[in-house]
Amino acid sequence: MTITKSIIHQVIPNLNETEHLYLTLLAANGNRINKDSIQTEYVLPNLVEAGLIEASSGKIFEIPNEMINYYNELHLNSEHEWIEAPTDEETAYESDVLKANLEQYQSQLEIETNIHTMIDNWSNKDLKTHLQTLSDEDIIGIVRFYQLEEKSDKNSNINMIHQAFFKDFTMIQKMMKYMDFELQLNIENALQFGYDNFTYMKGATREIFAFSHDFNEILFVPKDVLEHFKKLKASGIINPEIEKIKFYCGMMNLYGFVRLDFMQQVYKKVYRKDITSDDIKQDITTYFPNLVPNIKGNWVKHEIYSHQQMDLDVMFSNMEYYTPVNAQQIYKYVQNSHVENNKLKEDLKTELKHNMKGEHIYPQQVEALFNEIIETFRVTDSFETAFEFVADLGARQMISIVPTENLTKLLKTMYTEVRLWRIGGHKVIEMPEYRQQKKSRVVSYKKRNKKR
Repeated sequence: MTITKSIIHQVIPNLNETEHLYLTLLAANGNRINKDSIQTEYVLPNLVEAGLIEASSGKIFEIPNEMINYYNELHLNSEHEWIEAPTDEETAYESDVLKANLEQYQSQLEIETNIHTMIDNWSNKDLKTHLQTLSDEDIIGIVRFYQLEEKSDKNSNINMIHQAFFKDFTMIQKMMKYMDFELQLNIENALQFGYDNFTYMKGATREIFAFSHDFNEILFVPKDVLEHFKKLKASGIINPEIEKIKFYCGMMNLYGFVRLDFMQQVYKKVYRKDITSDDIKQDITTYFPNLVPNIKGNWVKHEIYSHQQMDLDVMFSNMEYYTPVNAQQIYKYVQNSHVENNKLKEDLKTELKHNMKGEHIYPQQVEALFNEIIETFRVTDSFETAFEFVADLGARQMISIVPTENLTKLLKTMYTEVRLWRIGGHKVIEMPEYRQQKKSRVVSYKKRNKKR
């Protein structure tokens, strides 16, 4: 399609805010070669419909200089310099850069594809399927460790392990004695949030054989093992240490920096028993030794703040905390990216995927980006500060440098729904100032309608 001034003149009134900002940035940058790998059908739909750029589906495409120049002339009153055609040297250099970027992209894509394939293949298998992948030597090692009667062949040993594991809770309880706290927390997350797979970076051993098909760094809870854990939990058999760890982990993720006396109050409220500040300090020393230097006076702060000097008594002496009503409300925040509005969470993930760069985008990539955004929101003190991080994602080539209007809207809404550290674990929508502001807007709207 030949791009003319007349065509651009006709298209400009149909462009949305994202498209206007996208073209303005290109004009301001003045690059002679402009390529991108956004999903144009979502980010730049009107330009695609007009036939000015292709529906890319995340593939690399080129933005015509003529379109940028005519937009600059017609809509920006020639605010920026006219972009000339690239020289042969510039074209050759751009070709080399593109080749290097593609190689890097393909390398990362291969990793993500392998992870996706592993999740797809193993996240819903049963214990016997996992055991079948182990060597004869590993199977015999499991039999001997759990003091079972060794059989003559691999299948017989697998059947015996399977039968013994699900007969009662003897094997699963012995196994739990050899799990570190990180793995036990991952299992708790699997039970609480419905995850059927998780990452555990230290690998598995024969003692905890039920969670990996090849003893690598990505472990899976077999579906029947997960059900057995649920039965164990329902029976009332719990590990009091894990309950404590979930409490402290949830409290730190919920508040970021918290007074020890407030932690005492919450502990008494949810468990109906007293705990002293010395007990809390001892628990932190036992379960989270990396946080010991972060205990100062009546405060303990999250590991994120380990290298920041903060006079918390001066900054937050009058902090009014959000108070959970039961332990489950705390345990949810073992996962730092937890948000309570599930529909908003899923809507945001869908829109994030539309804004992410690349032809192949896997669920684990969307999940990782969502988690990073929520964790960043939690530590910021305003949406403007939080959105700087989103803008940085564009600069890092992770999402479109100009997010869609819908993504911006969802991010703004999500910010009001996240429990923020700077306001004591409250949500923005729970704050009196927000409710008053919203009420004022409603009153103003009603007055305008009456005048009509």
